[in-house]
Amino acid sequence: MKAQLTLALLLLVSTSMYGQINKDLVKKAPKEKLAPMPHQVKGDSSVMKIKRDASTDIWRTEIDRSKILPGQMNVQRYELQLEAVGIKTFFQRPVVMTPEDLVKSKVDVAIMGAPTGALPHSAGNFWAPAEIRHTRDYGAYGAGSFPLSFIEYETLINPMASLNVVDYGDIGTNPYNQAHTLEEIRRVTREVAQTGAIPFVIGGDHSVPNGTFRGIVDVYGRKNVAFVHFDAHLDRGTGKFGAYYHSGSYMTMAVAEGLVDGKNVIQFGMSTPVFDQGDWDQVLKEGGTVYHLHEIRRDGVKAVFEDMMKKLKDIDLIYVSFDIDVFDMSYAPGTGSSSPTGMAPNDLFPMLRELAATKTIVGFDLVEFNPFYDNKGQQTARLCRRVLLQFLTGIAMKKDGIDPKYINPRVSGKP
Repeated sequence: MKAQLTLALLLLVSTSMYGQINKDLVKKAPKEKLAPMPHQVKGDSSVMKIKRDASTDIWRTEIDRSKILPGQMNVQRYELQLEAVGIKTFFQRPVVMTPEDLVKSKVDVAIMGAPTGALPHSAGNFWAPAEIRHTRDYGAYGAGSFPLSFIEYETLINPMASLNVVDYGDIGTNPYNQAHTLEEIRRVTREVAQTGAIPFVIGGDHSVPNGTFRGIVDVYGRKNVAFVHFDAHLDRGTGKFGAYYHSGSYMTMAVAEGLVDGKNVIQFGMSTPVFDQGDWDQVLKEGGTVYHLHEIRRDGVKAVFEDMMKKLKDIDLIYVSFDIDVFDMSYAPGTGSSSPTGMAPNDLFPMLRELAATKTIVGFDLVEFNPFYDNKGQQTARLCRRVLLQFLTGIAMKKDGIDPKYINPRVSGKP
């Protein structure tokens, strides 16, 4: 009781100490008529001639707070702003912090950070969510109805106009205990998925699916969700250097635990000399499919994706785990596990969009982006954001009933 009274007194004293520091000075200051800036003086022949139309003042039109959806916090000031302006969230989207508000706000996609770095080459991955939030890109940002918001190039679709996308903040990390971190990642992923929203989790290293995929299975059920994995590495096995959870354990453990049917595990883009034939044989024994870079080059990306769709014909719910190192290191230098052989964005983007527009994405992670290895142009960070945009566009296309193979006629060269 004594401790409670002491705390109450401290709170009373501390709150009484604070006040607006210059409030009395403002009251005493003279109330003068505002002087115009030189270019605002009427009748002056030297005044700048500024064109006045609907777009002239849009950059300083403040958000109408009465129109913000219930449960959302829009931390931006203006309806439309250039990329360097404002408080950084994923795609400058509004912020939501509780599952209750996800429901109240009818959120479709909740993007959140999972800043982990469980391996030596992944130390900088802690900063990936922050870097992607701050990454520069072309254009301006605003509400989905604005033409200068994010527009996917080949379809000319703005997914934010159709989807209610929010920033759900970051998931807590225990830097000294990866198992505890994965517990929290699982909990928050489940928390989002239970509302019907799609969790988009930005890692972090590739141990993240040990938590995220379990969170999805907690909601949708064992063996009801396919696992589609994009990576330069097979990421198989357990017990690496005695570690139970690591960047190569999640699928092996998920199949062994019965979380996913082995035949519904699809791995795309493998191109590194890290695993021997025994590892590949194990995947085949489980019924899974691995598309190596060699056969992707030989058969073509489109043909491989068509084959992938046939293998997934009996299951609709899809979890996607996307390792940014699936791209050739010339496109994605910002990863601790880069490969000098890999995919090109122009080849992969249309297929990612088509996958998301065809199947039902129930969970997604993007991992292994390491800002410490990126270049000054934020090349990999921008690529990460464009990967997210492809999946969001595909999900929007599915929601709106648009043909998964749709390309805007203007872009495809048709009149």
